Amino acid sequence: MSQTILNILCEGPTEDRFAQNVLKPYLKELEIVVKTQILVTNRKKNIRGGMISYKRASTDLSLWIKQHSKKTYETHYFTTMFDLYALPDDFPGYEAANKKRDCYDSVQLFEEEFGKDINFGRFIPYIQLHEFEALVFCGLEHLLIDYPDMVKEIEKLGEILDHYGANPEKINNNPLSAPSKRIMKAFESKHHYDKPKSGELVTNKVGIPRLKERCAHFRGWIEKLECLAG
Repeated sequence: MSQTILNILCEGPTEDRFAQNVLKPYLKELEIVVKTQILVTNRKKNIRGGMISYKRASTDLSLWIKQHSKKTYETHYFTTMFDLYALPDDFPGYEAANKKRDCYDSVQLFEEEFGKDINFGRFIPYIQLHEFEALVFCGLEHLLIDYPDMVKEIEKLGEILDHYGANPEKINNNPLSAPSKRIMKAFESKHHYDKPKSGELVTNKVGIPRLKERCAHFRGWIEKLECLAG
């Protein structure tokens, strides 16, 4: 039996730490091996993190697929962890998807067009609604582990979540009010918010099953990955 390997192309270090330290152990129980890469920002200087353009991201993904497409002793699948927030305007389906009034319809169309463009049978496109920090909103109380003096500020963040019907995936993608912007604003007077470290801490404490319960789009992705188990 060939080994099942899931290759995850991550937008930045926050997604990479989640994939390596939270998702990887979870999928290991299903005998799925997780490997990650971070998007290349500058190939000559080997700088990684952040999506400058879809063309550059799709090049990274296509090169990675090409490296493994002919191996017979391993079955390689590919997926992504990109944020819906601030997707570049050359992303497939950009205009049509942004006309959708419902964020779930919009992200579904983006993923469908992304999959068509890559055109590889073992590719599972995933775009996070609206960005990774939606998952952090699933366990805001765990931020107190690293920031014990932030009780009132974290309570205020909880009120934001309540405003969106306790659905963290619906917290919007405005440049001033995307999930990460809200968290950083809450912290700015007292702390520098460490996105990768805190993102890993909170999501690890919450756990994949609870994240699936709270985030429908995320759940759909994880269930697809679970189905890769032989």
